Amino acid sequence: MDELLNWLKPQHNGLKTYRTFHQKALQLAASDRAHAASYQLLASMVGRFIDHYEERPLSADVADGALTRLIGLVEKAATSQKGSPADQLVVLNEIAACELG
Repeated sequence: MDELLNWLKPQHNGLKTYRTFHQKALQLAASDRAHAASYQLLASMVGRFIDHYEERPLSADVADGALTRLIGLVEKAATSQKGSPADQLVVLNEIAACELG
């Protein structure tokens, strides 16, 4: 998760970032089976965001807010991986319930 977070932090807030994030999260879900749920949920959330804005204009406010929320969730997921299963479940539920924009 740290690898994904380190990649994400300096990125621009455009749809290309979300598309690349989606691909990276799915690749990590396949290679890091111990945390596959986190990666799959993040990829799913970002996929919904991409689908919603694929043919629509993405305002700077929405894009900035979405990127801030995404970074926050990835940070929480990275921290929770070092915690208890209960801590991990709390973060998984938060990711599952989140909409980026």
